[in-house]
Amino acid sequence: MEATTKSPTLSPNVLKDAWTFLTSKRMQPLIFVEVAALIWLALAVMPGGFDYKGYFHPLAQGCYGCTYNPYFTEWFMRPFGLFPWRTSYLIFSAASIAVVWWSARRLGGSPFVALASATFLWVLWLGQIDVLPALGLALAWWSLQKERRVLAGLGLLLLATKPQLGGFAILALAWWGGWRTLVIPLAAAAASFLLYGIDWPLRWLAYTPQTTFSGDAWFYIAPIWLLASIVGVFFIRGRREKLHYIVAATLAGAPYLGAYSYFVLLLFPMRRWEIVLGYVPFALMGITGDQWWLGLLLAQPILVMLRLLREQYQPLARFARQPSPT
Repeated sequence: MEATTKSPTLSPNVLKDAWTFLTSKRMQPLIFVEVAALIWLALAVMPGGFDYKGYFHPLAQGCYGCTYNPYFTEWFMRPFGLFPWRTSYLIFSAASIAVVWWSARRLGGSPFVALASATFLWVLWLGQIDVLPALGLALAWWSLQKERRVLAGLGLLLLATKPQLGGFAILALAWWGGWRTLVIPLAAAAASFLLYGIDWPLRWLAYTPQTTFSGDAWFYIAPIWLLASIVGVFFIRGRREKLHYIVAATLAGAPYLGAYSYFVLLLFPMRRWEIVLGYVPFALMGITGDQWWLGLLLAQPILVMLRLLREQYQPLARFARQPSPT
């Protein structure tokens, strides 16, 4: 009789071992570098960087009134103004990728997951500068962990480059770090008044979208939801978890905050289903051609908040289910 040959199949254990190997601490830096290089090369050959060309490269060259960010944001962008806009965009993109790697390592997230997220790729494509507050968040957290409270103040200043994203995080980090965290921000405030005039905050607020209502109902609804949801932070144990909750609540409630900013969530530890959820709106938009689906991104920070709250009450629930001693 003729011997029958079976086609080779991959056992679940082989797939599991392969996944474990690829996600190991030894392999992740290598995979990150390879994927980062591919993404950067794609940016080099594709026409992107529209926001960078129109707003942030002029900012880097000293036009501090050319963006909606506070005037002192130009201090962090000045080195990139030494190059033509296209070269500057590619250098800033490389720096953004490095910032994501370092920030995710500090805050406990996966650098690869953050890099490959649809929202961060969106940031790179547009040439947005949300990596500045992201770096500030990680720097302030890391500095407090290392008892370097003055250095944490630099993180607070970076967070303030996008105050609608970093406002509540600044309050929490300053509360945890004490008065020393305010040394650099106060010195920066004094320098900004000397450079731009004592009234620069009023001039800045006069044209920022945050103060231009334009009949947008979301402007009124979002802050109410933000203030209501931020109360949940008092029920969260663990400072990193509190910070993650604050970021999620801010992303879910701050008006005039681009959905691409949601990549900051991924700098923290995330569940697999929360990560996958971030791709769903983009997939639906690609299938239907309707940008309305991007509104579903709002579900990601809301579900992160709910998960963090649920995890706090699991130990209490287990305790309640234990039989009483007889």
